[in-house]
Amino acid sequence: MAGRPLLRPLLVWIFGALALALSVCLCFLLAPFLGGPGAFWLVAPRYIRGTARAFGIRRELEGWEALPPDLRSGGRPAVFIGNHTSLFDPPLMISTLPCRPVFVAKRELARVPFLGWVIWLADFIFIDRRDRNAALASLEEAAVRIRAGQSIVAFPEGTRSQEGCLQPFKKGAFALAFEAGVPVVPLAIHGGPEILPKGGWRVRGGLYRITMGSPLESSAYPDAEALRLAAESAVRELLGKGDGR
Repeated sequence: MAGRPLLRPLLVWIFGALALALSVCLCFLLAPFLGGPGAFWLVAPRYIRGTARAFGIRRELEGWEALPPDLRSGGRPAVFIGNHTSLFDPPLMISTLPCRPVFVAKRELARVPFLGWVIWLADFIFIDRRDRNAALASLEEAAVRIRAGQSIVAFPEGTRSQEGCLQPFKKGAFALAFEAGVPVVPLAIHGGPEILPKGGWRVRGGLYRITMGSPLESSAYPDAEALRLAAESAVRELLGKGDGR
């Protein structure tokens, strides 16, 4: 952790935790009037943007305007998939993507005070990787949500690598997209490990950039495995372009 700041991230974590508790309470107060997801999307992105600024994180979104209008507006559901680089990936995507996708989150997060409560309020999908039957039930729920018009974000690597390198994609998200007949939108996240490496807490400010790729229509592939391979290749290509900037 040499060369990483100490005082600034420590203070932001402390005051950010207090602000998180207040924000969650505000979400629950607003939920009877706006619904759980409505309250979440009103409060959470604002809290995340403020906290990111306090850490010195600059957010950038590339390629969004090149997507079809129905995907940008949420009028047509999609499965957004990308590399998992940092603990900050879900919140920074929540505060950056203009649409309102639902995240597939691991079940353990539900037990985290305040954070787990607000994820539950937002109606995200929890998945228990240790229980195959429960995991399959969660994927079925996700399929129902997609067919009903809800876009989903998933990190098909399943976890973050220590070095920030792209790991092989797991099949679940692509089976969902193929079954539901919706496109997969690949994206690449740049800067995550530099801002907050796996296992660390000393956040270093910098640029966090999300680069969107061209949608992959699931109907153009013979099966979910072919779709998975195409998506993994697309993310690797996006990462390579970002590294060359």
